[in-house]
Amino acid sequence: MRFKSSIFTKLFFTYVISSIAAFLIFSAVFYVLFQNDLKQDFLSTLHDHHEQVEQTLKLAYGEGQNKESIISTLGFMNDKDHKSIYLFDEAGDLLHVFSGMAEPLLIEKEFIVQALKGNQVNEFVNEKGQRIFLMVSPIDAGIQSFEEKVLVIALHGFDRVAKSIKGMFLLAGLITTVVTTCFLFLLSKKFSAPLRNMNSVAMEYAKGKFDKKLEVKSKDEIGQLGETLNHMGKELASLDSMRKEFVANVSHDMRSPLTSINGFVGAMIDGTIPERDQKRYLHLMKDETERLIKLVNELLDIARMEAGQVSIHPSNYNVTEQIRTLIAKLEPQLSKQKLEIELQCTDEKDVYVFADKDRIDQVLSNLIQNAINFSPENGLVTVNLLTKEKEVFICIEDHGLGIPNQQLKFIWNRFFKVDKARSQKVGTGIGLSIVKHIIDLHGAKIDVESEVGKGTVFTVTLPLKHEET
Repeated sequence: MRFKSSIFTKLFFTYVISSIAAFLIFSAVFYVLFQNDLKQDFLSTLHDHHEQVEQTLKLAYGEGQNKESIISTLGFMNDKDHKSIYLFDEAGDLLHVFSGMAEPLLIEKEFIVQALKGNQVNEFVNEKGQRIFLMVSPIDAGIQSFEEKVLVIALHGFDRVAKSIKGMFLLAGLITTVVTTCFLFLLSKKFSAPLRNMNSVAMEYAKGKFDKKLEVKSKDEIGQLGETLNHMGKELASLDSMRKEFVANVSHDMRSPLTSINGFVGAMIDGTIPERDQKRYLHLMKDETERLIKLVNELLDIARMEAGQVSIHPSNYNVTEQIRTLIAKLEPQLSKQKLEIELQCTDEKDVYVFADKDRIDQVLSNLIQNAINFSPENGLVTVNLLTKEKEVFICIEDHGLGIPNQQLKFIWNRFFKVDKARSQKVGTGIGLSIVKHIIDLHGAKIDVESEVGKGTVFTVTLPLKHEET
């Protein structure tokens, strides 16, 4: 996996970009609010200075001080490093300037006109790249002899304070970004670690190593994914084990008839088998060939069914006659194994069902064959046929070894065999899987009940024949 396209990289950069964006938005909003608050503070300060100037002029004129004394007093009370004071007469002409600036500000005439009309003007002006906050307001001390009619106070320190705060923000932002980036790096690494482990385990599964297991430490979606991956590994291991066992079983089942056929053919060629016995051996070879054909057909059927290439063509047909025919075909095997088979019908008339005759023949043949294989010598196999409402129930019962309860849920799996030790010849383990596929294609139902030592009952439920219209 390339680093650039890793989940860690995506998580890390998503977190970092989101955090930086959130910080920038917060900083912008805070800075605007701070500037407004700072402006209000400056206005409050300017109002205080305005009152001080008015009070000074009122006292000076009230006490009859001369102009030089008044100017001296105003100059003394002004902090020239941070603010400048401009006084204008009623004609809008500049009377006095108290400022530490090299050149006095050029106050717009419009501001003076507004103040003379009794309006206060609060504005920012740019002076050589520096923002200066002006408060232009009328002077009203209640004395008509005042020459000073307009007071302009200019604060020089607004940009300096704003820039110092901006510098603090930038420094705090830099520190926050570095610390947050380190934290998000560790957080992203922690979040992506389980996914990297899952990828590693999945790669091992792809190589056929199903013994690997994830250590799940959380209960969230990632933890659930880990549990699912572990479950998948367990299922794959089980499937692989069944596959190996299936290959071994098929190899054994194919090798036995092929060895027999090869031996018989060789013996006939060599003349070891007398001519009078050759017909009997040819029948044996035919039986072995049929076993091979049946095995190959089962393998082809299960492959086609799992690939979805099998379809059914249901029609009304006589299932009672079908079962009778199947029993008749099995008579030689029943006689050989000293078994009896009995068909029990609740209805006197034959029963008709709506299904695919050939596929149901395959189902019933497989189930009856299994019942015969697992029945003890001199045993009895029962096929019970009954109808209820619009359904037909076909129950196939043997009195053999039975199936352990914990294995019942696995009998429909392909390759699964109850008799793993092969103490009995019970096929390849795919017959019941084929049965289940066929029943599912019909939308029908098959149930199984079994008790160890007493036998097994398979019940197939099919729909009754459809009334012709």
